[in-house]
Amino acid sequence: MNAFTIKWFGELITSLIKITPRLKTAKELKKTKTWEEYKPFVDEQVYNWINPLVDKAGIEFIAEGTEKIPRGEPIIYTPNHAGLVDIPAVILSTPVVPIFMAKKEIASIPLVKDWMWVMDCVFVNRSNKSQARSSLHDAIEMVKNGRSIVVFPEGTRSKNGELGEFKGGAMKIAMETGAKVVPVYLEGTRACFEETGNIVAGKVKVKFLDSISTEGLTKEEFFEMPAKIRDIIQAEKDKSK
Repeated sequence: MNAFTIKWFGELITSLIKITPRLKTAKELKKTKTWEEYKPFVDEQVYNWINPLVDKAGIEFIAEGTEKIPRGEPIIYTPNHAGLVDIPAVILSTPVVPIFMAKKEIASIPLVKDWMWVMDCVFVNRSNKSQARSSLHDAIEMVKNGRSIVVFPEGTRSKNGELGEFKGGAMKIAMETGAKVVPVYLEGTRACFEETGNIVAGKVKVKFLDSISTEGLTKEEFFEMPAKIRDIIQAEKDKSK
């Protein structure tokens, strides 16, 4: 890592420590209030933490297609996944901060796991089928209660920038809740870190594609949807070349 990257990660850690008092407040609110009551406070803290870090990194998010996102209802976002910057890209580009399905390894990161907990994110242990089913059930209940959720269908970041196989977790949530699916094409996030191992300034495109209604789909059609969503994002990726 170069000096700038080391300094940036140092500022990330320092900023997390500085907002610990607000984390304590968020935890208390979550214990005593409904999610509609504590969410505005949590969202404000998340914005105030992420924005300065993104600015210091010299990264600019360019959101397109936000008018296609249905309002006033829970949404299942299905972005491609190529970099660490994917998460702040979606958070800062969506009209309402969504929750995330995240791999269980993130739950081992001090403070980050706590903020994700107050955000109501769902941790998934993909190596344990029973725990994975339980996490999926939690995500379904969140969406039924009105929460929008981000599910990276590839399950992990691409190692070469190409799209991986899209798995069916997002469509299982859609099948159980009737929520609309919004595919999201992210372009440029991998160049901000993964390609060099250093923080690199640049522009990231966050393009929200046409929402997909899942009402009335058969089980067979649900099973076919992950591949169809992958094709939609791949087509958008091909257009950008």
